[in-house]
Amino acid sequence: MYQNLILLILILLGLSCHSGSQVSPSDLPPIDQAKEETTVNPEALQHFMDGQLYMNQGNYSMAVTEFQKALRFDPDVSTIHISLGECFWALEKPDRAIFHLERAIYLNSDDTEARNVLAHQFINRQMFDRAKEQYEILAESDPENVENIIVLAELAKLQNQFEEAIHYYQKAFDLDPQRIESLKKAAEIALKIKRFDLAQIIIKRMTMEDKSNIQYLENYADIAIMNGDKKEGIKALKQIADFEGPSAGVLNQIGLLYYEINHPDSALKVFSKVYELDSLNILALHLLSQINREEEHIEKAQYFADQMIYFHPGEPRGYINASLALLIQNNHERVIQILSKQADIFLEKFTIQYLLGLSYNLDNNHELAEQFFKRALAINPKSRNVLHSLAIIYDKTNQVSQSDSIYNELIYSDSTDAQALNNYSYSLVERGEKLDIALAMSKKAISLSPKSSAYLDTYGWIHFKIGNIDSALAYIRKSVEIEDTNAVVLEHFGDVLIKNAEIEEAIHYFRKALEIDPNNAVLRKKLSEL
Repeated sequence: MYQNLILLILILLGLSCHSGSQVSPSDLPPIDQAKEETTVNPEALQHFMDGQLYMNQGNYSMAVTEFQKALRFDPDVSTIHISLGECFWALEKPDRAIFHLERAIYLNSDDTEARNVLAHQFINRQMFDRAKEQYEILAESDPENVENIIVLAELAKLQNQFEEAIHYYQKAFDLDPQRIESLKKAAEIALKIKRFDLAQIIIKRMTMEDKSNIQYLENYADIAIMNGDKKEGIKALKQIADFEGPSAGVLNQIGLLYYEINHPDSALKVFSKVYELDSLNILALHLLSQINREEEHIEKAQYFADQMIYFHPGEPRGYINASLALLIQNNHERVIQILSKQADIFLEKFTIQYLLGLSYNLDNNHELAEQFFKRALAINPKSRNVLHSLAIIYDKTNQVSQSDSIYNELIYSDSTDAQALNNYSYSLVERGEKLDIALAMSKKAISLSPKSSAYLDTYGWIHFKIGNIDSALAYIRKSVEIEDTNAVVLEHFGDVLIKNAEIEEAIHYFRKALEIDPNNAVLRKKLSEL
């Protein structure tokens, strides 16, 4: 009967609810509370038996007549009311059926049969709240009966009370761990209502109950990763690998998760296993190159990038990884050789265009650098890196109206862009223009990045240009203390020291700058004049 009830609930899932007539206990005729059902009137019993015979034959009208006669002799027998309720239900007279079933319960509150039949009728009439009341009573009276809990779960789902449905499905599983289907339904609902945290807990229970079920493990890995619980995702994927044997697909997932949680050593070990299984695997080659580069294993990074280029010439990541490794080695000439052949092939790949522009800029080929930076900007018009690079090129080539325009755009779109504030300030001070504005922007830049050697130098250099020698000395000295390998900053410091009549110290810093930039003719001239 319970299975039929659940089936009926499922059929009604698509139907809308409507209210039916209800009978309250106050509407019922009074009874003699002292009377016991065990003392049945003989004539009532005869009519009841006749009614049962008609009922079994499907003659519900005659059965009703006999049951009503039985009630005249003994109105307080709950069993007669139950049978009448079933007959009226069959005769499609639900109000009268409900009346007699509620009367049966009123006469005997422990009568589970009456409650079951009544609840079934409520469900049939889509009176789900009243059906739920009956099943809650049944569940309370028989807490070990899992069928009642399942019906409550289905009723809750039918009424869109999803959290409650999940609770009952889990309770059903607690009562009967063989019913793992209950957990599956709970997980499905949790996913439907986007309670991914709850879905993860439920699916983990499923994996614990059936530890060899690969589908459950895959589902658990997916939901754990979706929830950002990547360590749990790794555990589940490792279990899958243990059951099914290592595969490139599963190992790649594990390696990628290790990389995302900043465990590069573990990621490298996993991707190395993938490489052993499949030396042509694109993802493994890409990440072996990328992670080795980030961990400063440049030769290995270069090796895997070269492997990727050789075996997968149509994959842009190989050229990108190789170029990044070469730039770390200050070999921008080789980057130009590689990327200049690929730039037109991968015309829509931002990074290839940008890295080629960057390499030409390092080669002081500003015309070609501008060309490829513009290509990159066409792909990603909001790239601040490209805008900064173009502004620097325009500044170097005295196209100051264009560089000023870009700097203003960068600062307008992000007033905390310390690099734009600093570079624009330095451009203005080198041109001897708008020094008050340059000083204000530079001051803001060092407030945003107070430990930047370059920004402190700019601020000190502006003070020098407007005659504030003490401030210039203080800020450029601080810049040199942070980093003393920039020839321009060291030259600035020497200039300020000379202005402050500290000639010996100025010579020291000029010489140090010349060691870094031995082809600097201006420095040589300054030293020769001291």
